Amino acid sequence: ADEGCSSICDINGKLLFYSNGTTVYNRVHQVMLNGDGLQGNVSAVQSCIIVPMPGNDSIFYLFTTDAIENNYANGYRYSIINMQRDNGNGEVTSKNNLLWAPSTERLTASRHANGIDVWLITNDNNSNTFRSWLVDCNGLQTIPVISVAGVVMDQHILMNTGAMKVSPDGKILCQTHFPDITVGQTGGNFFQLFDFNNATGMISNARSIAFPGIRYTNCEFSPDSRLLYMLRPFDSLFEQFEPKLLTTVAISSSRIVLTARTSIYGIQLGPDEKIYMAAPDGYLDVINKPNLKDVSCNYQVDQVTLINNARQGFPSYINDLAVDPYNNFTYQILDSCSGLVQFNGFTSVGGTTIWSWDFGDGNVSGLQNPIHQFTPSNHSYTVKLSITSNASCGRKFIKTRNVLPSGIATTVDFTFTGKCESDSIRFTNSTPDAAGGIGEFTWDFGDGTTSHAINPDHLYAGPGVYSVKLNLKTTTPCLDDSVTHILTIIPFTVTVPPPQTLLIGNSVPLIANANNASYNWSPSTGLSSVNSSRTIATPLQDIVYKVTATNSQGCKAEDSVFIHVLQLDGFYVPSAFTPNNDGKNDVIRPFFGANYTLNDFSIFNRWGQKIFATMQRGAGWNGKINGIIQDTGVYIWIIHANDKSGVPIERKGSFVLIR
Repeated sequence: ADEGCSSICDINGKLLFYSNGTTVYNRVHQVMLNGDGLQGNVSAVQSCIIVPMPGNDSIFYLFTTDAIENNYANGYRYSIINMQRDNGNGEVTSKNNLLWAPSTERLTASRHANGIDVWLITNDNNSNTFRSWLVDCNGLQTIPVISVAGVVMDQHILMNTGAMKVSPDGKILCQTHFPDITVGQTGGNFFQLFDFNNATGMISNARSIAFPGIRYTNCEFSPDSRLLYMLRPFDSLFEQFEPKLLTTVAISSSRIVLTARTSIYGIQLGPDEKIYMAAPDGYLDVINKPNLKDVSCNYQVDQVTLINNARQGFPSYINDLAVDPYNNFTYQILDSCSGLVQFNGFTSVGGTTIWSWDFGDGNVSGLQNPIHQFTPSNHSYTVKLSITSNASCGRKFIKTRNVLPSGIATTVDFTFTGKCESDSIRFTNSTPDAAGGIGEFTWDFGDGTTSHAINPDHLYAGPGVYSVKLNLKTTTPCLDDSVTHILTIIPFTVTVPPPQTLLIGNSVPLIANANNASYNWSPSTGLSSVNSSRTIATPLQDIVYKVTATNSQGCKAEDSVFIHVLQLDGFYVPSAFTPNNDGKNDVIRPFFGANYTLNDFSIFNRWGQKIFATMQRGAGWNGKINGIIQDTGVYIWIIHANDKSGVPIERKGSFVLIR
């Protein structure tokens, strides 16, 4: 889906079906029977939303809306899906029933105050009229509750795009629209907040929030409904507000601006009480602690890697998917050491209530407010509460939470990176909430030194085997803990030849010795290779070559060699050479100082024929002509060069080729 979509699961979280507003797909990712041709629009910000019929696990309402590209002509419509059809894959049994037209791209749903029914909220086109449609145990009620509040949304063409969201507690409605594109980068817009009465469906008390040039497009509430997140995709930013403050000025003053990684368009509170954010790429950003203000909300870039790409939206849900504020439970730790916990269940549903607790350790309870003892206490347990009532028209309320009976995770552990004697070792405290002030950590590095840092770096004096211990001391001694890991520092060195002296123009092999390593020589000047253990150096002046060796574990070692180059004040060509491939005197070449530039070095045979020439310093003749070995004899050489001032120089001489 380009923008809006919706999905629905059964009570155990298994996929039932999903839609982009124009097509319904079943759980095996095929078009559902009669599931095509819906009159929604994939380009609508909130193209569709799925509402289960309360008290019925088979009947679902799929509400759709049109988009600006179609001038909203199809309006708000609904289709009915029966999951008992087609062997449990479902069938659209009634399609494209009109609610109201024309529509906007905004469409949302909120739980009724009774914890059972659902309000569908729509927005009339070019107006400030809202309609709340009730879905109860008898199905959709087609006579809406009408509210008129806030700004008439007819000021420019994009006023009817945007989103609506209701806070999880069902008290606040947020409405956004896209900014006016005709005013370019400077044109801002506003968002509106309303009071929502989830018992009556009425919308009232409009508050408009705006800042000069700031452009908002989408919104989402924190699980506790105390914070509101607003997206600014054109600026790669998002903002926090406190929407329940009493005045518009106070709400505006609560604003906190946070930096996003890129242009974020989609934002959705998930069932795990984290907020997910999407841009058109292969990752999702996550706000891990959305109930906390400012950077404490723990916004993480690219936390979720997708198999395919995200687009500009997320599946729309009923607002209490993450947290049902009316049918839930709380808990209080009575004794951290013994793992004794008091649980309290509550519900807004009347009638005769059945409570069913699963404490995640093999024990259950049928009490409303049980006390349970967990062993061991410092482990996390998944506690599940199911609430049923004869007054809930068959709906079961389920809430699952992770409970830590000790109050703090005190099973300490750590990891470390690096095992090289030349590098600091990074120790990472993997104890949950290690930085949360739960006690004092003490590191014993096994070499006589200690640290109280959360994640220390430590440099060992040399290789060896070290026993590293992490201790946690809390104010509750029964929760103290420690762990020990063995760290082996691997010796790794590289050696090169001792200092060398050579006449300018000559070469010397440099060999580095290290076990199972890759190499890098620097500088590259005068070297035949920079990435092998053996290289040939032909420097023109004094130089220090450094080699860095890296083994398979990432350990690095370095060594260096100094080469002293003997300079010449003039030109020197040996009087003889022996090209017999013994590695000694196999090539005849000129030697001259670094202040000279070679223009030509030529060799002539006794008949005056030129048999070799080069302009390259260090190049020479190997005693062959066109690959044919030449006989012993006398040969003439001529050098043309320039000194450092550019003055031409010519030198002549002879040498003997000896076989």
